[in-house]
Amino acid sequence: MMFKRRHTLLFILGVMCFFLVGCTTKYGGIPQVRYTEPPVPIQKSKVPEPEIEIGADEYEKLGDAMLSNGKYFMAFMQYENSLKKNPENLRVEYKKGLALLGGGRHDEAQKIFQLILQKNPDFAPAREGLARANFKNKLYHIAKVNFEKAIALDPLLWRSYGYLGNLHDLAGDYDPAIKEYKTALTLKPDAGFIHNNLGVSFYRSGRYKEAVDSFYQALRLKYDNHKVYNNLGRVLVKLELYDKAFEAFKKGGPEAVAYNNIGVGYLNNEKFDTAAEYFTKAIELSPRFYVLANENLKKCRLKQKQ
Repeated sequence: MMFKRRHTLLFILGVMCFFLVGCTTKYGGIPQVRYTEPPVPIQKSKVPEPEIEIGADEYEKLGDAMLSNGKYFMAFMQYENSLKKNPENLRVEYKKGLALLGGGRHDEAQKIFQLILQKNPDFAPAREGLARANFKNKLYHIAKVNFEKAIALDPLLWRSYGYLGNLHDLAGDYDPAIKEYKTALTLKPDAGFIHNNLGVSFYRSGRYKEAVDSFYQALRLKYDNHKVYNNLGRVLVKLELYDKAFEAFKKGGPEAVAYNNIGVGYLNNEKFDTAAEYFTKAIELSPRFYVLANENLKKCRLKQKQ
C-alpha cells in the first residue's frame, strides 16, 4: 500500500512538471519555441487633399505674366482657360487678341478685335488693337482711321499716338509725327522706343541737336537697342562729332560695321581720305565684310577723282 501511494504521488508530480516546465523533444533536447511575427503597425488612411479650383481671374493673371514676358502662346492658352470660366469677359478676349498680335498672327488677332467691337463698339482698346493689326498688315490708311477712332473713344491711349507718329513718318510728314510722339510721351514719359522714334523724326527734319537729346533719353530709359546707338551715331556725324559717333557705332554692332558706318559719315561729309581709311580698316577686320566696305571704298575713290 505504501508503494502504491508513493507511485501515485510520483505520477502526479511528473504530470505537474510536464505542464509547468514543458516536455523535452523526442531526442531529449530543449523544445523549439515558435514566436509570432511582429505585429503589423496600424496604418492610417490618407485623407485626399482637396483640389484647388483656379478661377477666371487667376488664369487671367497667369496670362498677363506670360504676355509681359513675350510668351505669347502660353499667354493665349491661359486666356482661353479664363474664358472657359467666364466666356463674356471682353477684357480677356481683348488680351487674347494681343497675344496673337505679339505672336505674329495678325489676321487672327484682327478677327478677335472685330468680334469684340461687334459686341461693344465703344471698347477703345479693341479699336486700338484692330488698328495695330491693320498696321502690321500694312493697311496704313485703315490703320490711321482706327487709331483716330480709338483716341476719340479714349484720349489716354498713348500707343495710338505713337502709331500715328509712325504713320506720319512713313508719309514723310515729320512735323505732325513729332507732335504725335510728344503727345504720347506726355502720357507715357518712360516709353524709350517713343523717344527713339521722336529722335528719328528730328533727324529727318534736320533738327540734329534735338535728335541727339531724344536718343540719349531713350538710352537713359534703358532702351539700349542697337538701333538707338546707330541712330545716335548718324546724327553725331551730322554734327561732325566723329569720336562720339564712332563710340556709338561700336556699341551698335561689330567693330567692322562701326568702321564702315563712320566711313560712310566721313564720305557723306566729303572727307574722302579719312573715309577711305575707315573703309580699309573695316575690310581688314572682317573679310566677310569685304563686299559692302569695298563698294563704299570704290565710291570714295571715285569722289576723290571728281
